[in-house]
Amino acid sequence: MNKEKIPAKFKVNNQDFIVEEITKDEKICSVNLNSSDKIEIPEKPIDSKREFLWCEFQKQNIDQFRALKEFSSQIRKGLQAIGFAGTKDKNAITCQQISIFNPDLELIKNFKHNNIQIKNFHWEKRKIKIGYLKGNHFKITLRAIEKKDSIQIISTINKTKNFPNYFGPQRFGSVRQNNPQIGKLIIKRKFKEAINTILTQQSQNERTEVNEARKRLSLEKDYKNALTYFPEYLKFERQILNYLVQNSEDYIGVINKIERKQFLMYIHSLQSLLFNQILESALLEKIDFNIKGQQKIPLFGYKSNIDSGKLGEIEEEILNQNNIQLQDFNIQEIPYLRVRGDLRNALISVEDIIADSEDDELFPESKKVILEFSLPSGVYATTFLNIFFELIEEKRQS
Repeated sequence: MNKEKIPAKFKVNNQDFIVEEITKDEKICSVNLNSSDKIEIPEKPIDSKREFLWCEFQKQNIDQFRALKEFSSQIRKGLQAIGFAGTKDKNAITCQQISIFNPDLELIKNFKHNNIQIKNFHWEKRKIKIGYLKGNHFKITLRAIEKKDSIQIISTINKTKNFPNYFGPQRFGSVRQNNPQIGKLIIKRKFKEAINTILTQQSQNERTEVNEARKRLSLEKDYKNALTYFPEYLKFERQILNYLVQNSEDYIGVINKIERKQFLMYIHSLQSLLFNQILESALLEKIDFNIKGQQKIPLFGYKSNIDSGKLGEIEEEILNQNNIQLQDFNIQEIPYLRVRGDLRNALISVEDIIADSEDDELFPESKKVILEFSLPSGVYATTFLNIFFELIEEKRQS
């Protein structure tokens, strides 16, 4: 694997990042850049059990939750009536399947939104649920690349069959990147320290008013007063503060009662960090993950088994470096956070790769590289790209 990073500009505009969902039956939800205002829906079958209208949901420059919320509002259905298989990027043009339970067809036909297009309707007997997809097909344009680098990129990409299955940075916290730290404090039963890290740890990536609030609380240690100055949009932190005001020093209670998915995410983030560290060390040791029986790495939990041979030595070493034992994950005090452990593929196959270059119309004297490839569900395109490129995200034009 070529480790040399090549500078490239990424997501200069929405059309530079196109994501097309691959359904369970291997159909691609193709993006159509020439939108049509006409919505045609087939008649509902006589079979009354077909109560779910499936369609393709294309969006751009809008967060998926907001897009579905605005869609559901216009068609006068609750969000729970809409099913989807996976979340898609905001700063992209994306297309995916959704299902709508027993919709008002006139409201569907009259739906209009500048950033959303619905198309290709048919009736089914069931709702689309999370995970009901094979993967995603990506069409990505990388810009401002020197000609010699573009040649190297195309050569490298076309030779790629698989790549290391690292967890991307979004797994560790989009702003403060402290999710693994909090997860470790929790498994070490340092519940008070974990809660105070959530509330008070500062980051240069956060707004000034947020950092000031966190700093003030760390100095004053007054949860009740903090509610008068913690910004309203810090909803998770304010939930914690409210609970502690009413239940003084009950840090286990906070974790048991408030946003369980968020606290479980901290544990998963720690598992992901340990996985990445094992994978990095194993690749440096030239362990061959293509060998049958040696294709996976543990996501540690209290029931995990350490591998034999060199890989097992690396796993033990990573646990020791982090001062973690497998039984740390058996959090009896908070049962829903007990994780048994799992396995994850060390390498990910990349399919349908096409790479080409053209003159870059936005950056004179430069080349742009157009990539197409498919990845399994749950694997981020940015993880794949970051193996090869030093990507620079820019504010989208217009």
